[in-house]
Amino acid sequence: MRIDKSSKRQDYMNSTHSQLTYAAIKQLFNKLSSNEPGCAYIASFDDGVTYKGAVGLESIEKKLPITTKTIFNLASVSKQFTAFAILLLEQDGKLSLNDSILKYIPSLGAYAEPVTLRHLIHHTGGLVDYMELAEKEKISETDKLTAETSLEHLENHQIADFPVGTKFDYSNTGYFLLSLVVEKVSGECLREFSKERIFEPLNMNDTTIVDCYPTNLPIARGYLKNEQGAYEIFESPWEQTGDGAVHTNVEDLIKWGQNFTAGTVGGKELVKRMGEIGPKTLPTGELIIENENYAFGLSIGEDFDCHYLEHSGLWAGYHSHFMRFLEERLTIAVLSNYEDFGTQEYAKKIVEIITEKSAKK
Repeated sequence: MRIDKSSKRQDYMNSTHSQLTYAAIKQLFNKLSSNEPGCAYIASFDDGVTYKGAVGLESIEKKLPITTKTIFNLASVSKQFTAFAILLLEQDGKLSLNDSILKYIPSLGAYAEPVTLRHLIHHTGGLVDYMELAEKEKISETDKLTAETSLEHLENHQIADFPVGTKFDYSNTGYFLLSLVVEKVSGECLREFSKERIFEPLNMNDTTIVDCYPTNLPIARGYLKNEQGAYEIFESPWEQTGDGAVHTNVEDLIKWGQNFTAGTVGGKELVKRMGEIGPKTLPTGELIIENENYAFGLSIGEDFDCHYLEHSGLWAGYHSHFMRFLEERLTIAVLSNYEDFGTQEYAKKIVEIITEKSAKK
């Protein structure tokens, strides 16, 4: 992405560029129905230039429209906040990424002793995904499932999926366990720790972690289409945190994105580490199987002629996508309450529009 930042740009050109970009982005989303579940979207530069909007209903039953203040379940976009919490605790001198997970959760069993916090962050730990164990127990996404039950499932499963560190395999177990590490080390659950150390300092006043159901939080209802093609509410009361469970709106995600440059929370060195990818090889020199450019709860994107941080989230009626362009100081978020909504596709189309309009200036 090449965006002209020259101080010689005229105010008129800036204004015209912004108007054209806003119109093109708005047109992109205007194609969507206003009477169905939809999305909120935002693209904001740190200098204040912002394009945002919303389309669709946060509740079909109540006919409530989605706004940029509507709160959604971020699903796996939440993972970056968990990784950030772990880095804060490391900065506090309370843990090391090289610590074995057994130092904090010994009940997992001796087979997990080689698995470090770093392995869990980069999805190379080899532990079974707790969602697979729930499925084996015939627990569906709409059934009640507590964190305690999922930990018990893991404790009873004393077999690794693969030798630690030898393969990349995206797994929710790692980040679920990291949330328990935060609780063990800090004495606070991840919800409390994140509020105190991340959300409140960044004035993310509409952001929280939901770790107990039912909740009174005003959240957009999640939807999926049934076999007849009609929308029906599809939400999950699962109570695990770390791998998901952050609830917020697109406005608050801009404040989070800006912290990747400002370092208001954590400092600039710590936020820089959020983009450090996991090892490519084993100590023996062997390549890690199916490895990906996965950093701290974030993947590294490499198109648009630049590198950027991103992550998608998909869970029980919700779909989300977050992007942070470090050099351009641009944050993009698209959050939806329809599970099959193409949030990543729309986020990238926003980037294409911004890039195209900048190139034509």
